Amino acid sequence: MVQAIENLTALAVRLVSSGPHPRLTGWDRLVVDVLDGRPVTGYADLLSRRVGDRLDIAVLSTLAAGLAPGTVIRLRARLAGGEALAEKRPPPGTFTVEPP
Repeated sequence: MVQAIENLTALAVRLVSSGPHPRLTGWDRLVVDVLDGRPVTGYADLLSRRVGDRLDIAVLSTLAAGLAPGTVIRLRARLAGGEALAEKRPPPGTFTVEPP
């Protein structure tokens, strides 16, 4: 059995498109351009290498509601099962949006 690596990366992304996640109820799949990535103290950084790439990130639908393409989102995400997942309950100030 392979043990998952505890990981978390602080990302700044620009929203390209969004829609319901095909497998995770209550989540949206956001297609984003990764603008910046920083390690989070105490966690492995598995996503900052994606700076400059387009990436799919699963985000709770309640957090993603009403976001328009071009919005810059600052969030923390982890890699799990080959998929990027935003924090389910982000601490205050770690999930912010800047309208386009």
